[in-house]
Amino acid sequence: MKHPLASPLASAFALTSILAAACGGAPAIPAAGPDRASGQSTLMGKTLAGQSCDAKNHDRPFILEWDATDAAQFETLTTADVVFVKYDGCKLQVIDTCKDDSVKGSLGAYKPVSWTSGSVEKVEIGSEVDLYAKLPLGAATLGGRVSAGEKFRMEYFVSGTRAATRPAVYKTEVAKLPGCRGATHFVYAYALGAFALGSTKNIKGEITGSVWGGEAGAARTQASAAEKKGGVLSSCRGDSAKEIETCKAPIRLTLRELEEGENPDAAAARAPETPAAANLAGKVDQRINLNEKAQEHYNAALQKLNAGDGRGCIAELDKSDVADPRPNMVSSGPASWGAGTRAQCLMLSGRCAAGKVLMRKMQEAHMSTGTGPEVIDMMVDSVVEQRCTGTDGTERDRYIFAMRRVQEGVTSKKPAAFCKTHTQTAMTLMSKVTKPDDRNAMVGGGAQSLREWAAACSLKAGDCPQAWAVFRDLSAKLVASKVITGSYDAKADFGRRFAACAAEAK
Repeated sequence: MKHPLASPLASAFALTSILAAACGGAPAIPAAGPDRASGQSTLMGKTLAGQSCDAKNHDRPFILEWDATDAAQFETLTTADVVFVKYDGCKLQVIDTCKDDSVKGSLGAYKPVSWTSGSVEKVEIGSEVDLYAKLPLGAATLGGRVSAGEKFRMEYFVSGTRAATRPAVYKTEVAKLPGCRGATHFVYAYALGAFALGSTKNIKGEITGSVWGGEAGAARTQASAAEKKGGVLSSCRGDSAKEIETCKAPIRLTLRELEEGENPDAAAARAPETPAAANLAGKVDQRINLNEKAQEHYNAALQKLNAGDGRGCIAELDKSDVADPRPNMVSSGPASWGAGTRAQCLMLSGRCAAGKVLMRKMQEAHMSTGTGPEVIDMMVDSVVEQRCTGTDGTERDRYIFAMRRVQEGVTSKKPAAFCKTHTQTAMTLMSKVTKPDDRNAMVGGGAQSLREWAAACSLKAGDCPQAWAVFRDLSAKLVASKVITGSYDAKADFGRRFAACAAEAK
């Protein structure tokens, strides 16, 4: 059966030579091809693999011409199998049908991403020699301009790399699969991050730092628009970049040729009891032990989550992912049930925004067809209420987290300072986030709920003066906003509701 993505992706990923000086004929800038049905460019199918048309010279190309659709399709292919390409002369074509759909990952898969702290790196293109040596895949669209004297600057940030589980793939393995016809290399690894490239003629002033990465010291009189982008370079910030979706775009590939001959492990599996066969059995035993080790780390992550140690939880999940790198098991993948645990740990460690993104994706991956986004939003809200301890979340996130803490103090005794701190946070944010029609009742009816909960929290903590003060102040807000109408006596109302503290209503 023809794979449903075969034609669109194979077409989209065809990187065709234009520089004819290496392949015969005169170099030329490509004519604009027809747009896709989506309205996106087809230039990705017309980029140069190298001035010499020798793939061996360029086995780690930057991907400059892929648009968001191309990148998304590539990442889809990497979820369960390694990606194969035909890399010959000036052409690079992804063979998206090269897989065994009956046995996912039979030719290898990709390990969890190895995240790095990273920094913004620069590439200066001042001549055709620079272009072909540093950015050969950009020759199709930039070659004519560079030959005319225009200079370019590229900045990139590598937030992490993802490598294959196998160091080599053998030709005899892929020869058995009709969909692999023509494959010459596989993507052994790829770098994630972001990049931006533009002409230096558009950069005003002296460049002493990053132009597009938001780095201090870029003295210029106006912002410079990048002509080519992958991800959002300004979102990449140290080791936190690993949780920022806009700094996780594939930007560079590492390619390896298919090996001659047969996979020695496959040959050993068919052999009688020999040292090679015993070695294979040892690998199987090691795999079982790794899975057990992964479970140990996952259990430790849950313990640290329940203890309130978000950073420790993430560290244990990282170890679990390394021990069992199957695509459907790694906690950073939305399809994994462990993704929900990682999302909560991110929130607990102060990275609420990143945790919400992962939690929503996990819910979308596991919810039944037809579940509306409102239901998913409510589920994410329920986790935010419990876990979003940091300040990087939205004002709404911080508000509902504070409201939930005050509510906890109604039924479980908390220190008076606890009640006061979270009440003040909620009161500060209330006017900015409350909406009568909000899906969350704490946001829709905030002032009334907070008045009751805050006073009850303080009463249970044994602080009657604080209980009356917050009840009085919030009652005044309700009267001013006309939620409470007519004649109203806050002192009498407080005394009826909180008799134990009635004497404080002075």
